[in-house]
Amino acid sequence: MLVAAFVFNLGFYMLIPFLAGYLKQDLLLSATLVGLVLGVRSFCQQGLFLVGGLLADLFGVKKLIVIGCLLRALGFCLFLFSQITELLFLAAFMTGFAGALFTPAAQSYFSKQTELSRAQMFALVGVARNGGELLGPVCGLLLLSVSFDVLCVVSALPFALFALLFTVLLPAKHAPADSQSASEKSSGGGVSAMIAGVLGNRPFLLFSLLMSGYFMLINQISFAIPLHLVNQSGAPQDVAWVLTLCALISICLQFPITRMCERWLSPDQWISIGIALMGLSFATLVPAWPYQSGVLYYLPMSLLAVLFTLGTMVSFPFIMSQISVLAQDKSVATHYGFFYLFAGVGLISGSAVVGVAFDYASLSQNLAWYCLIAIGVATAVLNTLFMSTPAIHAQIQTTSPSTSK
Repeated sequence: MLVAAFVFNLGFYMLIPFLAGYLKQDLLLSATLVGLVLGVRSFCQQGLFLVGGLLADLFGVKKLIVIGCLLRALGFCLFLFSQITELLFLAAFMTGFAGALFTPAAQSYFSKQTELSRAQMFALVGVARNGGELLGPVCGLLLLSVSFDVLCVVSALPFALFALLFTVLLPAKHAPADSQSASEKSSGGGVSAMIAGVLGNRPFLLFSLLMSGYFMLINQISFAIPLHLVNQSGAPQDVAWVLTLCALISICLQFPITRMCERWLSPDQWISIGIALMGLSFATLVPAWPYQSGVLYYLPMSLLAVLFTLGTMVSFPFIMSQISVLAQDKSVATHYGFFYLFAGVGLISGSAVVGVAFDYASLSQNLAWYCLIAIGVATAVLNTLFMSTPAIHAQIQTTSPSTSK
């Protein structure tokens, strides 16, 4: 599963970053049509996570992971026929829906393993995904120099291969919960009962709402920073430098930092500390740095990357592990599906806030950074206030596994 997490991101980031350029420059499609295609892909993934989570709890995570892999492979191959508009939108839908199917199922599977603590498991997942995200665009660029068709086929291969491997090798021990068949769950009001269980889980809903602040920040390295560099007449390699530095730090230090964090403080405290660091990292761009060239030119962005990545490293594994804890190991995939709905709202809201802040930069050239700092600090404070109440703390304590094996 960890190898798959790496290879899936490798395949995804080989193709998707270059898709818009191919559709616009090679096929001469309108910017509106390209935007619609990419929007359909994103919406079908973010908007249908709940469906994927429900189906995983009903029919088992193994089936949903395999089906998701097959759909993603087929969707990538359909991009070979992008000149046919209907097939282009079908490819976008299948590619997005595939992610909605296997992501909650995979998160549920990772949360139920017993070899490591949940936080350590999700730390390794983050390392694997960051590795794929780092190498994917490099491999994609090489394949694109051959042809777009070759890029599509090679990007689809990992998903097709792992669909076969998962069918043979992945145990079905987590599917479905309580050893009930899908028909038994359905006759007992399965879907409605699972949704009611999530909606009645107030600590989980509160946590998900608070963590939308985390997702308002998480996308800003690839959104706010490029906008800032464009305004400053920066070069594209400046963006690449920040992204690469963030990925390398995470790959090298994520797991040992998570293990160290587990020795001190509680998960909620680390979540608050991490989100606060993510927000405060943008304060490095507030001063008017005098360096316009040379090595020191990269100092502000490097400080931002280090602080931001440190914040994500001490918060992300605990955020993902707390979801299954707050779910009390019931309908875990459905809880992850609900959680990703809040994540989607956070991602859209964060981009909207930053976009407005840049549009009103005449009020203050640092308005975007002030907004992001405020989001990080406010989210951290609210998480500390609300998630440390005795009732929620008792629920977490009763469902938390031991932190080490």
